[in-house]
Amino acid sequence: MLTVLRDPGFLRLSASYAASASASALLPTALTLAVIDQLGGVRALGLVLGARTLGFIAGVLPAGVIADRLPRHRVMAWASGIRAVATVVTLAFFHLPVAFVCASVFFVGAGEGVFRTAYQALVGERVPEPDRPAANAVTTVVMRVTLVVGPGLATLLYTQLSLVVCLLAGAVLWAGSALLAVVVRGAPRTAARPGAGAATEFRVGLAEARRHRWFLAGLAALAVWLTLAYSVQQLQLPVVSAARFGGYALVGAVLGAYSVGAILGAVLMARWQPRQLGLVAFLGLGLYGLVPISLALSSTPVLIAAAYLVGGIGIEVFNVPWFTAIQREVPTDKLARVSALDFLVSYGMSPIGLVLLPVAGDAWGAGVTLVLAGGATTLACLAALLVPGARRFHDPLVRRADPTRQRVAA
Repeated sequence: MLTVLRDPGFLRLSASYAASASASALLPTALTLAVIDQLGGVRALGLVLGARTLGFIAGVLPAGVIADRLPRHRVMAWASGIRAVATVVTLAFFHLPVAFVCASVFFVGAGEGVFRTAYQALVGERVPEPDRPAANAVTTVVMRVTLVVGPGLATLLYTQLSLVVCLLAGAVLWAGSALLAVVVRGAPRTAARPGAGAATEFRVGLAEARRHRWFLAGLAALAVWLTLAYSVQQLQLPVVSAARFGGYALVGAVLGAYSVGAILGAVLMARWQPRQLGLVAFLGLGLYGLVPISLALSSTPVLIAAAYLVGGIGIEVFNVPWFTAIQREVPTDKLARVSALDFLVSYGMSPIGLVLLPVAGDAWGAGVTLVLAGGATTLACLAALLVPGARRFHDPLVRRADPTRQRVAA
């Protein structure tokens, strides 16, 4: 997996992503602590974190068109630069009403949506096909490590130093991400068709996505996973930990197990390329159904942690080949728009589950809701395998877009 880092261009690209991911992992914890301390508690916190999520979705919508029209490394640089500035502005706004903080955090989220879309497309553009599984695995490992380290570091900086130091650290990381992105070269972008507006170009991306039936099946399975299994465990894990085991130690333990599993899954898929890649990927995603089922039925912390470990492995057994297949099957000039659809589903469905699942829990009980969410996720993944092309992540009716795509010079 590490051999892909010998390419200086990808090393700079992944370093830019690592700096961005580190700052993104710092921010939610820093905001949580600061808003609760200074801006009025949980209600204000919901508004601020909601503004970040809304910003991400708003950023993803145009990001695909932007990153397919303009040099992607420059799009990444601008996105990180905007987040650095917005973070400093957020710091200045903390003495004003919460609406001002929400406005600046919205731009932080929007920058993240643009950055992630451009980055995913740029990996597919400049990394040769044989190296893409390893490149996507590196991305996953970086993300998982920062998600583990970031909250603890944010807490340390906030409690031992100050909010100023914590947010400035994030701003510096985003500035570094922007500088690293500037020196990553990508292929020149194809100009938009004369007279084609952004809406038209977005519809072209939708049309490209519809050509790949396995992609639509994957989006449907991801929507079920995010709306049901992933969201319900977010809601119920702290409740189960406190009610069944007398505290919150289980939360840290199982989330750690999940991260370890995800890293193991990414490393596995960097080295293993089964012929029926889609079959393995969808079965891996289906394993996540064990997570909510374990919360419903298990009275043993070890079994719940084991389910999270297996779920983490399964998620990356899906993610690495999923991203690699999109990069292989979709033409380079449409890659960012299709990736944007993927991120839009990924981040747009979870809030729906967070709103609806408590209602289901009140009606049916938490245990039944957990089991149904887990079972529905596994069944959705199995159903996706019935779609033509899903087992290999290649639609037999679609000619592979760019099989000879070459590495761009560093």
